[in-house]
Amino acid sequence: MKILLQILIIGVSSISHSQTTDNLIHNGINRNFIYYTPTSWTQSESLPILFVLHGLTQNGNGIMNITGFNAIAEENNFIVCYPDGISAAWNANMNVTVSQADDIGFLEILALYMQNNFNTNPNKQYLCGFSNGGFMSHKMICESNQCFAAIATLSGTMSDTVYQNCNPQYAPDILHIHGTLDGVVNYNGSASTGISVDILMEKWRSYYNCDFTPTLTSMPNPSVLDFSYPELYTFTNCNSSILEHIKVVGGGHQWPGIPTVWGGLGTINMDFYSPQIIWDFLEGKQCPSSAEVQEFSNDKPKDLIKIIDLMGRKTEMKFNTPLIFIYSDGTRKRILQLE
Repeated sequence: MKILLQILIIGVSSISHSQTTDNLIHNGINRNFIYYTPTSWTQSESLPILFVLHGLTQNGNGIMNITGFNAIAEENNFIVCYPDGISAAWNANMNVTVSQADDIGFLEILALYMQNNFNTNPNKQYLCGFSNGGFMSHKMICESNQCFAAIATLSGTMSDTVYQNCNPQYAPDILHIHGTLDGVVNYNGSASTGISVDILMEKWRSYYNCDFTPTLTSMPNPSVLDFSYPELYTFTNCNSSILEHIKVVGGGHQWPGIPTVWGGLGTINMDFYSPQIIWDFLEGKQCPSSAEVQEFSNDKPKDLIKIIDLMGRKTEMKFNTPLIFIYSDGTRKRILQLE
C-alpha cells in the first residue's frame, strides 16, 4: 500500500542556527525571506513558527531589525520568518492597487517549506503584520486553505474587497493594535485603505458570535510624555476563539514601544513593547489537529489542476519526491508517494 505523508520532514546533513537568508521560486519568481532558529533548536523538535509581514515600502530585513522578534524567539523557543513582498508590497487586494502577486500562494508554499525543512509545527503557525502586512494577514485567514492558529496585526485592517468576500475556513485567535491618530491607515477607515477598526472588529465579533460589547481593561500608562495611552478591549463569550483589540488613544502609524522613525509615521506610544505583547498573545494557540497519514490512490483526482515541487515549479508525478498537489477548489496537499 502506498502512503501519503501529510507531514514530511526532509533530513538535512548539517543543522544551522540563528539568522539565515533564503529564497524559493513561486510562479517563476524568486521570493526572498529571512528566518531565525533559536540556538536550542534540533530537527527532532517541532517548534511553532511566526511569520512577520512588513509594511508597504519595507522588507523582511528591515522589519526584523526594528522589532526584536529574534530575541523573543530565542527566549521562547520558536522559529520566526520574515518574507519579502514583491516590490516591497503585499497583494492584500488594497483599495489602491500596490501589488498583483500571488502572495497567498507564496506564503502557503513558504509555510510548507518551513514545515518540511525545519519540522515547524503546522498546528502552531502564526501571522503578524504591520500596515500592508496587517491587511495581508487578514486576507490570509479569510482566504487561505492553511490554518494559522492566531494572528496579530498592527495598523492594518481589511480592504473593502477582502471584507466583502471574507469566508474563513478556520477560526484563528485575533489581536489587533491600532492608533486612533494613525495618519496612514485611518482608525475610522477611508476610501483609500478600507474599513474602519470598529467594522473590522465587528466583522470578527459577528463571525465568532461574541457578545456585542467588549470588556474594557485599562493598561499601564507609564510614559506620560508620549501623549498617548493604550486600552485593551476583550470580546467575551465567543464560540471558540479569542478576539482582542488594543486601542492606542493618540497613537500613530507605529509599533508601540519601538522608538524608531523607520517603522511608520506619527506618535509612538511607549507604554508597552508591542512585539512581546504580540508573542504573549500568540503563544500556545493551536489549530485543530488533522490526520497525518492516509492512503494514496493511484487514480488521479478529477479536480487536480497542477503539481508543483517545494520550490513552486510545475512538475509531473514522481515517486519518493515531496510534491504539492493543487486542486480546482483551491486546496493544496503535500504528497510523498513511496514507490
